Amino acid sequence: MSTHLYCVLPQAQRASLPAGLDGIAGARVRVLPVDGIIAWVSDVERGVPISIDGVKAHDAVVEAALETGSTPVPARFGQRFESDEACRNALVRQAPSVESLLSTIQGFVEMTLILTPSTKRMIRDLEPVLPEMVSADEPGIGRKYLDTLRAREAKTNEVRYALDTLAERLTESVGGYVKEAASQENLSRSPFRTISHLISREHVMAYQTALRAVHPTSEFRFLVIGPRAPYSFCSLGTGDSGSHGMKLAD
Repeated sequence: MSTHLYCVLPQAQRASLPAGLDGIAGARVRVLPVDGIIAWVSDVERGVPISIDGVKAHDAVVEAALETGSTPVPARFGQRFESDEACRNALVRQAPSVESLLSTIQGFVEMTLILTPSTKRMIRDLEPVLPEMVSADEPGIGRKYLDTLRAREAKTNEVRYALDTLAERLTESVGGYVKEAASQENLSRSPFRTISHLISREHVMAYQTALRAVHPTSEFRFLVIGPRAPYSFCSLGTGDSGSHGMKLAD
């Protein structure tokens, strides 16, 4: 068996683990005391494959920790150790950073905005990059290819500008509630951008109200997810961005 790490909480939350809470592969979640903090872990068979169900189970445990009233430091999915002792030692080695991060995020939650094209925009963009039937020997094929690349670049710039404009409006509307922000962008065939905000728990309703006053454009819209554990704000200062949870092991 290996020890799967879900999250870390303040020592004061030692008795807050819900009875009968299950995690990865139905394994019972338990408390692992570590100097000054506690970890929520479970025993998992070695070699259990990564799966969507596993990711969902991991996140469900982290959200259960958030519901205790404290803010957990969520571990990146897949942080498994040979034993409880190995997990404890990994946390002890990073103790100053873990304890500092845990203290910093107390009272805060993550809200995430997903900016996506509207249905109208997606339908308009469903155009082939090159004609389906093109012969390599066709006269002018090189110029057509270059023109296609230029058109694609122009469209990408257009999408980026539209996302920038909407993001600026959203950021301006909630700026007074945001302690930290993180952003990720995807400009593939289905372009989108995610913006994560670290905000106080007590400001969640005000944050959501402020966003309702921002009207999406006819071509781009936004979704609001949260409150949830602050996965995007868990860097331990080891060169890892911490954008998917705390990373202790490879």
